[in-house]
Amino acid sequence: MAPGRTADRFLATFARATSAGVIPVLVVVAFGLAGCGGGSSGDTGPTTASSEASVADQAGAEAQQAPTAPKGSSVHRSEPPAGAGRHGPPVPMPSGEEEHKITPQQRREATVANITLESPSSPPAARGTSALSAKYTCDGANTSPDLRWQGVPTETKELILFAMNIQPVEGKLFFDWAVAGLDPELEEIEAGTLPAGAIVGRNSFGKVGYEICPTGSGETYIFTLFALPKKLSPAHGFDPFALRKAVAGVSGNAGLLGMSYARG
Repeated sequence: MAPGRTADRFLATFARATSAGVIPVLVVVAFGLAGCGGGSSGDTGPTTASSEASVADQAGAEAQQAPTAPKGSSVHRSEPPAGAGRHGPPVPMPSGEEEHKITPQQRREATVANITLESPSSPPAARGTSALSAKYTCDGANTSPDLRWQGVPTETKELILFAMNIQPVEGKLFFDWAVAGLDPELEEIEAGTLPAGAIVGRNSFGKVGYEICPTGSGETYIFTLFALPKKLSPAHGFDPFALRKAVAGVSGNAGLLGMSYARG
């Protein structure tokens, strides 16, 4: 499956299920592949499907508002005067291959954001995020927060967890934490710990482990838990960019949690 199509289908599905605010931005960070080492400019299936639905809805609304002629009468449509409504030379029709609609198989295999991911010790913050305590950053103990989730499908073979800045650094995603090899039976990771079998990757600071060090007065981070139907099991110290691409090419389920830190 093409990574761009998986990410696009996820965005199309999740954007309809979430309210306005910071969450759609988090989805772009978690799954946006264009310009960050993935994606395909030719994969426009879900965008096409969404656009067609919008056009159809608009057309239906206009049809309901259009006046109807009495039965038996003839309606003559007058031509607009020459030059009316023109604002420049005609625009040539674009050429090239037509956009592809999302197929039933792609719809069945789309990644779905139906896992509930939360941090029990973190109170709600602004715009749909949770508050990240200083002890979970390098302003404090710099240990990972406790995480809890529900809704992992029974056929899941591996859980993979990423934590990254919502704001790319120098045009690239910045990974603060990357963990693979998590048992599908798990429902929680306690603060500052990792379960047996966890495989830790190298973060963007160049270290194998967890590290969140805000550079300003406050930043927002996105924690993403993927439930995959097959094992990827990378080696210890893996490259999170490479694993992210591999995850994007596998259908599955996911949970998102935004955490905002405000330096006092």
